[in-house]
This record gives sequence, C-alpha cells and structure tokens, in this order.
Amino acid sequence: MDSAILAREVLKLPALERAQMIDALWQSFDPAEQATIDQAWLKESQARLKSYREGRIESLDGAKALKEIEVGLGR
Repeated sequence: MDSAILAREVLKLPALERAQMIDALWQSFDPAEQATIDQAWLKESQARLKSYREGRIESLDGAKALKEIEVGLGR
C-alpha cells in the first residue's frame, strides 16, 4: 500500500488506535535503542507522578484529553 494512502487511512482512526499505531511503529525500530527509550520514559513518568503528588501539576481525564485533541484537530 502506498504510504500516503496508509497515512490518510490511519488518520481516520480514533485517537487511541492512532496512539497504538505510533507505539507499534516505535517498537519496529532498533531493539537495542528501545531499552534506552523505555528508561527515559520511565524517568519522565516518575517525575510527572512526583509533581502530581506534590500538587505542582493537575491530572486530566484521559478520555477528556483525547476528545480535546480530536476537537483541536477539527475531527
């Protein structure tokens, strides 16, 4: 399938399915780099959780956040 056609079709998917596609594509890259990427995301998520627990950031409902993204994209 032509990549432009594939991209158009993927962009029609709901946000969660598009996120799953992104994850699948990331997983297809060099596995040796994946451990480094995973560690970076672990460090980032721990920092965000700490900030949340300390009251420096607020949480946002996942479904609401995805809906706001979709609205922002004009979908």
